[in-house]
Amino acid sequence: MKLTKYIAAACLISATALLSSCDKDGDIIYTSGGDNVTLNGSLDDIVLDKDNLGNLALTLYWNDNGTISTSDVRVAAPKNAITNSIQLAADPEFTNVVEITMSDGVYEKQFTHGDLNSYCTRIGLEGGVKAPIYIRIKSVLGANIDPTYSNVLSMNVTPYYIDMTIGYYLDSSMNDTGRVLYSPNSDGIYYGFIGAASWENWWLQEGNGVLWGNYGEDGHVFTISSDDSHWNMWYPEPSGCYYTIVNTQLLNWSALLINDLTVSGDITGAMEYDRKSNVWTLTFNNTSTGSKTIKIEGNAVQYNTTTGTDNSAAIATQVSFSGSADGLTFAQSAASGSITVNTSATGTVTLKLDLNDPHAWTAAVEEGGHEVVTVSHYLWISGIDDGISGSWTFDNYLILYNEDQLGYGGAADCNSLWGWQFYTEEGDWSTSIGMADGGNAYEGSLLKGGANITAPTPGQYVIEASLSGMSYKLHKINTVSYAGLNDDWTMQPMTQVSGCTYQATVTKSANTPWGVKILINDSWDLYFGGGSGELLLYNEGFDGDNDLPNGTYTLTVDLNKGTYSYQ
Repeated sequence: MKLTKYIAAACLISATALLSSCDKDGDIIYTSGGDNVTLNGSLDDIVLDKDNLGNLALTLYWNDNGTISTSDVRVAAPKNAITNSIQLAADPEFTNVVEITMSDGVYEKQFTHGDLNSYCTRIGLEGGVKAPIYIRIKSVLGANIDPTYSNVLSMNVTPYYIDMTIGYYLDSSMNDTGRVLYSPNSDGIYYGFIGAASWENWWLQEGNGVLWGNYGEDGHVFTISSDDSHWNMWYPEPSGCYYTIVNTQLLNWSALLINDLTVSGDITGAMEYDRKSNVWTLTFNNTSTGSKTIKIEGNAVQYNTTTGTDNSAAIATQVSFSGSADGLTFAQSAASGSITVNTSATGTVTLKLDLNDPHAWTAAVEEGGHEVVTVSHYLWISGIDDGISGSWTFDNYLILYNEDQLGYGGAADCNSLWGWQFYTEEGDWSTSIGMADGGNAYEGSLLKGGANITAPTPGQYVIEASLSGMSYKLHKINTVSYAGLNDDWTMQPMTQVSGCTYQATVTKSANTPWGVKILINDSWDLYFGGGSGELLLYNEGFDGDNDLPNGTYTLTVDLNKGTYSYQ
């Protein structure tokens, strides 16, 4: 076997600090590598099928080389000290390698059609063309020791064609949303306009199945990774229209928030953004048909690896659209050209800028108006505390935390005499939403104009409501704690000050890259996060905690009003 390097005076053995110490300074202990690896697998031609992605395509296996020996029998070597990786390449010299690191004690790897096709694409094999693929095992005993390699297996593989011009926008649960980004050169640089909610979490999946998320270590906002340790990516706090670029070559992404767009020329006015439809609109009175020459330009702020999600650091810039009406171009500058649109009707018409298809953004004038549906930031509660206040008021409310699902959350000091109701407009009794049949004091379905929701036992409760699913749920608050400060995720208790207000004395002494979370009942499934002083149910840690100067603070959270502060 190959003899590894050694260190004598310090009594250390190469590649591991886990071996026993020497009897005295100057002892020299040698360790050899594991057994030579022999890689086995089928050498038959493989034709990959996109209609059978989950079916088995290839199995590799090799001998156990995790046991190493030392020159001193009294010194035991650790088990599985050797790290094995599978290397795949399109050439026998392994100049462009995709590497898969295997877990300790694992000596077999199975590839489905989807898995193997993804790796073939990453090493440059062309879809629909039979070509050889080369595979070997790389074994590493330590960082200061040259790796060893197994024999090389070679087989012909015909990958299926993958459209690398499209990047699929997945939600936080990795479900397809129907939204896409575009890479016209199939070079891993994707762009497009996304109507994102505040703090919206998402993933990007390439056509070859590679999933991109946020790099899974401290201080890497807007840095991306396809490693298994990655997190989902997230947008900043303002919801709106984001020109999004994902660059898998430079391993970063950016989000340009368009704050406003103005039309000038033959049509004039300020456009309004409909996030649900991902369109900008301007409704106007058209007095004559025919072509109109216009310019569309506005203002935006850029978020990237330099700014993070900090609103105060976002970089202001101008934006504009030019080109033809059925194939617009976008620029981060003032308008350099005009757009010609056709109008075929007089009276009330709407100029619509459609940003959904990244292949072709369009501008067109349509007959009639366009109503942009706005979502209230608050869902009001009345009757929840008439046992305290003496009457039904609009002093309590839930805060929107998920715009797409119309999810609202917050807390209240509940003491209800006759039950209570939700209201979509402050002070407007006609907008009531109550309990449907089958509900109880703690969960159930909602119904417009329904019965009073049954009063719970008096106490403090977290209340959540979904107006898309028309449901509600209450959680009794037993304890409140915080975690995440100084990147310490040990739960620390907070003290109730009054009602739903809690405090803790905290000391900032190190990086807090993921912000502080407020945990209810010591549960990682029931928590508040947020940013800019606003407390939001089911949001990630507070934005900006990492920039908080070192020192001792009083952290105050008001679960009822949805605020937090450091003093």
